[in-house]
Amino acid sequence: MLKLILIPFFLIISSFSQAKEYEYQQFLTDNEITPLVKSDADKTVDVIEFSSFSCSHCAAFHNETLNEIKESDVYKNINYYIVDYPLNQAAFYASIIANCNSDIKPSYIDSVYENYNVWTKSETGEEIIELLNNYGLQLGLEDEQLQSCLNNESLQNNILSLQVAAQSNFGVQSTPTFLIDGEKLEGNRPASEFIKAIKKKLKNK
Repeated sequence: MLKLILIPFFLIISSFSQAKEYEYQQFLTDNEITPLVKSDADKTVDVIEFSSFSCSHCAAFHNETLNEIKESDVYKNINYYIVDYPLNQAAFYASIIANCNSDIKPSYIDSVYENYNVWTKSETGEEIIELLNNYGLQLGLEDEQLQSCLNNESLQNNILSLQVAAQSNFGVQSTPTFLIDGEKLEGNRPASEFIKAIKKKLKNK
């Protein structure tokens, strides 16, 4: 099992430079990234979120802003993607579990963010691990499958390689960062700003 040591992951990738031209659709295709939410509307907008489970602004986006967007008239037009951008070992650990089983991924993401003020306030790494494991097990993840994912180097390397690609291709350096049909929006902003940006993209289709 991974040993939880809280280190800033961005230090690993700080030497990579930003590519000048790389279409976000190609990024999705190259890395076989599928949407958490797929629209069946005639006109759609791709919203990619680069996020870290340890990020308080990411938690605020999921627990507050995203819920407002879901209540808007543009939500039905959104293809919503999440790309893990773990900023420390705790976030990396949660990302591994989130990507362990696609069936529970949306619910696991919700659970981790809804309980953000619980697991992030744990006094030890062992307590964090226990809570993050339990969120997955409570959603039906089998313990054997969980342990297999935690020992899966290919899965772990894929998470980190996507983080490197996000920084080098799109200049992602903080979380949350969003690409709305390729247009970058940084930080957890008011829901009205996201809705306005999405409407603008829809209008031009």
